Amino acid sequence: MLSQVSAGGSSSLNAAGRNAAVTSLMICCGFVVCWSLDQISYFLNIVGVVKVDFSGWYYHFTVVLVLLNSCINPFIYAAKYRDFQAGVKKMLKKNSSSVAAAG
Repeated sequence: MLSQVSAGGSSSLNAAGRNAAVTSLMICCGFVVCWSLDQISYFLNIVGVVKVDFSGWYYHFTVVLVLLNSCINPFIYAAKYRDFQAGVKKMLKKNSSSVAAAG
């Protein structure tokens, strides 16, 4: 039964839960950082406080941040999980050896 976890097992389960919570918090913070400037500027444009210059540097900066959000998660996982790091190294090692064999 799942409710019958030993004391040592519940400790590792709690650690895994904390680790997952911290990782989720990091992902949420990354999302907020990447999207907030863009959405605040759009909101201020809609209510008429500021006019967004769609050819200006600030707009392009906010778009780059939004695009960065779609590729930030693997870096968060790589920073948090040793197994993920090992898997990426193994994948790159296998891929480089197959490229060397083909060439």
